[in-house]
Amino acid sequence: MMDEDRTGLSQGEENGLTAPFDTMAERQRGYEAHYGVTDRMTVTHYHCHDYYEIYIHLRGGEFMGVDDRLYRLMPNHLFIIPPFTMHGLSCTEEMRGYERAFLNISPEVLQTLGCGQIELDRFFQAQAAKGLNTYRLSGGDAEQLVGWIRELKEHAGREDTEIGRFLDYAMMVNVMTLVCRTMRSVAPAEGTEVSSNVVQRVLTYINSHYTQPIRVSDLARRFSVSESYLSHEFSRFTHRSIYEYVLYRRVMLARKLMLQQTSLNAIAFQCGFNDYSNFLRSFTRMMGISPSRYRKQLRVFRNVEEPQLGGKDWPAVHGEE
Repeated sequence: MMDEDRTGLSQGEENGLTAPFDTMAERQRGYEAHYGVTDRMTVTHYHCHDYYEIYIHLRGGEFMGVDDRLYRLMPNHLFIIPPFTMHGLSCTEEMRGYERAFLNISPEVLQTLGCGQIELDRFFQAQAAKGLNTYRLSGGDAEQLVGWIRELKEHAGREDTEIGRFLDYAMMVNVMTLVCRTMRSVAPAEGTEVSSNVVQRVLTYINSHYTQPIRVSDLARRFSVSESYLSHEFSRFTHRSIYEYVLYRRVMLARKLMLQQTSLNAIAFQCGFNDYSNFLRSFTRMMGISPSRYRKQLRVFRNVEEPQLGGKDWPAVHGEE
């Protein structure tokens, strides 16, 4: 029987974490575009990041999970995924001919794209809170969106000049305009049931309680299933163990709280870690960087973007390591 630390997470499970450190702070431009076709591909782990993802599925995928909802993927399927939202591909067999396009945008750049007329960050967050973050595009709109994204990708290798950045922003304003028009005029796509509904119920519970002690044995009793069945089905659906998922959500919450002036020690306790050393070990093991270094990267990035928004400097933070 594996030892457990005071977070309630198995040390053996923590040692197997493979989640990458993926933050927009590493990309000084604050945005990136991608288009690709993959002949054969397995599913991805559930994950989240500190930027928005505008994702268009074209063909080849089967399901997209967003937090505790599962959507059957159809051609021209649009997803607006806010920061720190758990999501990932799911399928019953290997995907073939998987074609997609996506645009990743930091909240700071997104704010600029609102042109002072709409707070896109707040708008998208409010829509997502109501489950309004996925839509079916018309063929023409999908083609237009993918065209802009492919052009942004092609421009990524050029010199980062003022005129180049301006042209990128102009295209991204077009993307946001089409996305907002879609959200206003098209009914949102419905999530589908999965074969093991207990997994969705467990995810719903974890998403509301992950800062509290959670163990597989307690979940199994709560949902009247065996521990082995629950562990197997959860892993099959999310491609993470329950321990891994809970820890990932805690660390992602910590990253979000680092945008505030809260001390790292206080953040550790708010996220469900009973002492700072456990938080430091878990955060560093998962992200590949310490909490204090991650926060410093956020400061550097926000100080690059904030002056363009007319905002204030990054506030001083007390209680650093």
